[in-house]
Amino acid sequence: MTRRMLVVLILLAGPLITGLSQASSRIIETRYLIVSDGGNKLSDDRLQILADQAQTVLERILEFWAADSGIDEFGKIEVIFGSPRKRDYYVSVFRWTRGAARPARVVWVFGSERDPQEMVHKLTSAILFHQDKLIRNMMGIPTEERLGNPLTFPGCGFSSDEWVLSFLKTGSLVPLSELGPDHESWGMRVSGDGFPSVFDRARQTRAYAEAGSFGNYLIRTYGINKMKEFYQLSGRKNRPWRDVFGMTIQELETNWLKSLQSDEAIKDETVVTLSKLFETNPNTACLAAERFSASRR
Repeated sequence: MTRRMLVVLILLAGPLITGLSQASSRIIETRYLIVSDGGNKLSDDRLQILADQAQTVLERILEFWAADSGIDEFGKIEVIFGSPRKRDYYVSVFRWTRGAARPARVVWVFGSERDPQEMVHKLTSAILFHQDKLIRNMMGIPTEERLGNPLTFPGCGFSSDEWVLSFLKTGSLVPLSELGPDHESWGMRVSGDGFPSVFDRARQTRAYAEAGSFGNYLIRTYGINKMKEFYQLSGRKNRPWRDVFGMTIQELETNWLKSLQSDEAIKDETVVTLSKLFETNPNTACLAAERFSASRR
């Protein structure tokens, strides 16, 4: 299945420093982006800084994945900065919208008074889109961890590997085979406004951390080219683990967890702390982890 066919199915279903961008009214256009202030609360200077930041990280994403921007096929990516959807809860969302002549890629960034969170993740999804939520997150979260904000969910100041070890310690890991291509198995659903919402924060946190950690493992072990091969083949064949990696998902999962448990760089006291934060309240574990991370600096 081609990338264009994937987009149609979704629509039916529901220089990096000086002179980087040019401002016109409240819209700033860069080489790959059309940036705007969705909440009309940002100063012109702040919007310019955010536009330049988004353009810079997008170029780094393209370099990391050796990917094409897609602007010839879909036009520039729209990036809309808005206020947090909940108090102090920063998040970004990628969506396809119906453009005047063709589908348009839009990344909403909710919360930008401080450094945006999940923006790199969702820009990656805009470049390397996939219908399967597991595959999107296996690629987007590792990219965020390398190029984005370290406070971004699901790491929240730590690595997804550390979170997975904390879940493994308490016996609460979700098998990767149980994470389906859509939102429900991730503890999420689409709200009335068309944006994803969370109905099971504990499951969502586990699922995202596991997807990010597993994606990191595949990149470290097999390399970027193998990950891209998996991504491309999965557009025609459902999760082709054996075709690309020579193993079933259960075998890959076993090797991934063994690799994490043998990582001496991950301190047990960190894993214990994350376990306690999550068990105390999974709804506030991310913010608590951010505060704990800041206290160690």
